[in-house]
Amino acid sequence: MVSIAKATENAIKFARDALGPVRTAAVRLEEVASTEVNGKDTWVITLSMINPDDPLNSPIGAALGRGRREYKSFTVLKDSGEVTSMKIRELADA
Repeated sequence: MVSIAKATENAIKFARDALGPVRTAAVRLEEVASTEVNGKDTWVITLSMINPDDPLNSPIGAALGRGRREYKSFTVLKDSGEVTSMKIRELADA
């Protein structure tokens, strides 16, 4: 079984490969959940990163890891560590 640390590492690598270095600046682990998807045991890893398209985020703030963040959830198979999906994660209003 792939550990949470390895699943997170795979999700971050997938995000960087798919989205590029600008969109994945200051990537941060937010949530981990264990679940079953299509009959397979998976980790759901939620990462956040600075949203470079948000007009309220300054280049300096983004470089320092500060600013409004966007959230994405990654489904990672527990048996192989393969990332099978990346989805926008909407936050509930507080």
